[in-house]
Amino acid sequence: MAIPPGAIIPGSLPRFRIYIPSPKGTNILWAKDGNQVTPDQITRLANTGISEVFIDLEEAVLYEEYLENHLGAILSSESPSEDQKATVFTKVSAKVVKSALETSFKSGKIDTKTVERTERMIRNTLEFITESRSLQALTKMIGHDYQTYEHATKVLWFTTAYLNENPDIIEQIQPDCNISDKEQRKEILRQCGVGALLHDIGKAYIEPEIINKSGSLSEIEWGIMKCHPLYGLAMLLDTELPIFVKKAILEHHEDFQGGGYPMMIDGTNISVLARVLRIIDVFDAMTSRRPYKEAMPPLKAAKIMVGTPIDDNGSKVDPRDQGMKRCFDEKLLRKFIVLLGATRIGS
Repeated sequence: MAIPPGAIIPGSLPRFRIYIPSPKGTNILWAKDGNQVTPDQITRLANTGISEVFIDLEEAVLYEEYLENHLGAILSSESPSEDQKATVFTKVSAKVVKSALETSFKSGKIDTKTVERTERMIRNTLEFITESRSLQALTKMIGHDYQTYEHATKVLWFTTAYLNENPDIIEQIQPDCNISDKEQRKEILRQCGVGALLHDIGKAYIEPEIINKSGSLSEIEWGIMKCHPLYGLAMLLDTELPIFVKKAILEHHEDFQGGGYPMMIDGTNISVLARVLRIIDVFDAMTSRRPYKEAMPPLKAAKIMVGTPIDDNGSKVDPRDQGMKRCFDEKLLRKFIVLLGATRIGS
């Protein structure tokens, strides 16, 4: 199993055997006990240019637990590259979402332990997510397959970066927040991050055959799919998450000009965080590979979202993407496109 060298925190890694690739194409034993690896050894390894080392497959579960428990230290370390940090962060956050979905499917709700685990993961990574350089690493994930776990991770990443760049929106989400207070602002960002990561948690109640269907959904299947925001709210009612987070999960498929679901509310009746999630949720869905369509370039997706009916080659837009402009709060959408331009994601 390949792992990035930067994920090895000296003195913390369980007693894994670590292998490195040899010029002959085989793997050779580099360390008998990962827990005994020193900082000097890690530095020397980094200087060789080796981008991945290997552990035995039977250690995979313990390694994933290690990553989650030491995520903050890995992301704050100077040794991993930004791409390696992004890889570790994506792996851990996807695992947290997967676990939350699976646990919720069995119990019908999200327990306190799952919420605390989600909050801890976001708290440990907040500093990394809010830096523009982490968004550059995220561009490498655009265009990948649309999977619920990875999708939730990217929505989290974009939402946190977007709000960090637009503190006035944080104030709209939580009017009594003093955005000049760094700790208060960080706490609201953390809570918004939980909402972003769990926005599709209600899909735990939807059959995988419907979620992963390659063709168009039938009327009955579509009706079932449209219930997932309600399921998400039901699962979170007994948690201590703020009301604005619960409302965002309920309303993240409502359209600004009306006609969305599940309640068909419109305009400012839709909570601010829900309007933000609506934009980012759609952008990632459009720029990811789906069973029925290839990933769309970010620039083309942005053009369709603001209402451009055709692409640069004059070809027609997929009917599923027609009239998309009506879904979004235009002011919030413009600020999102500014973020894409600033990080060159939209190019």
